[in-house]
Amino acid sequence: MIKRELEMHRLNTHSENRVQMAAGRLTSHAFNYGGHIGTHLIVGGYDVKGPQLIECSSDGNQYSLPFHTTGSGSLAAMAILENGYKDDLTQDEAVKLVVAAIEAGIYHDLGSGSNVDVCLIKKGKVEYLRNLKQDNFKKFSKPDGYKFRPERVQVLEEYRHKITEQNGAQPMDLS
Repeated sequence: MIKRELEMHRLNTHSENRVQMAAGRLTSHAFNYGGHIGTHLIVGGYDVKGPQLIECSSDGNQYSLPFHTTGSGSLAAMAILENGYKDDLTQDEAVKLVVAAIEAGIYHDLGSGSNVDVCLIKKGKVEYLRNLKQDNFKKFSKPDGYKFRPERVQVLEEYRHKITEQNGAQPMDLS
């Protein structure tokens, strides 16, 4: 819905959308539902004002700061960012700082995940560094896997259905 509104605005005004506009549409939509939409997002982008990060909360508020954290490990991550952030960070320094912040969130919170992903937003392109670091992996595992005797596993219900494949007309592409 918001993507469609932004595209219509871009076509009508013949100019690129601003990050603030996307965040405004998102928070306006969240506010219309009185906070019942569980959106706690960080919207990032690059426009005529330069790089921007805007935090959008479910109650319709938005905050624009040089760095944001959200989620269950956000307090530990925020402590690292507040301690190490400065305005003139190089890209490598910024990635190292973000990795350290995400690791702090992972290690100091039981509800956080285990992989570190970083998104670099530059003018005209976005680069995803997926699984940049994985620290929470299995150290010990049985090489052949685990086998259970069938008499020890109780099957509650079994359902079998024959599936046939038919070649026919392809559905419309709705993307």
